[in-house]
Amino acid sequence: RRTYTLMAPSKAIFDQVVAKFELYMESDAGESERSNAASSQPEEDFENADPHVGLIEFPEDASNLEILLWVLLFPLRFLMHVTVPDVRVLDHHGNPTNSIGTAALAVGMCLLWLVVGSYAMVASLEKIAELLDIPDAVVGVTVSAAGTSLPNYVASKVAAQNGFGNQAVSNAFGSNSFNIMIGLGLPWVLYTSFGTSFAPYSGLRDDGITQSIEILAGFLLLFVILMGSTGFVIHTWHGHLFVVLYVAYLAFSIGQVYL
Repeated sequence: RRTYTLMAPSKAIFDQVVAKFELYMESDAGESERSNAASSQPEEDFENADPHVGLIEFPEDASNLEILLWVLLFPLRFLMHVTVPDVRVLDHHGNPTNSIGTAALAVGMCLLWLVVGSYAMVASLEKIAELLDIPDAVVGVTVSAAGTSLPNYVASKVAAQNGFGNQAVSNAFGSNSFNIMIGLGLPWVLYTSFGTSFAPYSGLRDDGITQSIEILAGFLLLFVILMGSTGFVIHTWHGHLFVVLYVAYLAFSIGQVYL
């Protein structure tokens, strides 16, 4: 026994269905052409979205001060341009053309330049402090601390602007951990190993280091409490609070030296 019925559309309905399918196919073909046209010009889009300026390129539409600084720093710019590979080169698909080895070399050379620049800055600040009769503790907690933390600030700022808040915060805490464990630990190991023939070193002066550590530990605890209370959401007033606390810390540290 047949339990179904065969039905055929009328010619008018069939023509309407065919017309609808033709419109759909035409619109789909148009979308494919537009996507192909967009993918054929990725380099221009990348260049317009994020232009990269070389270190030795002369600044256009720059002020007299910017041009003067560019001329004075040109030898250093040229050395960095020669020694640090440029990993920003992209192919026509927008993918990096350099290998992992080239990227690792660029990172290593950047770290080397940071070491050279930090050493030059610290040596210069020590000489300036000696000439101006400024205590080393004041120079270290102000200009030296800000100068050595400037690369970390730039890296965290760029990460935060790109929406990577966790990376920005991790960079800040990771850099401090590196400074304490490697920046202090490695020189102490080398000095006590080769400078004192493995004998303990007892010439380190306090100069308020214990109080500074306690204050910084309190700031860290405050940050953890704020993050836990807000569900790991950073608000604008958090930044204002820590800027005020940093200014208060500077005033306290400098006051400890002179008062």
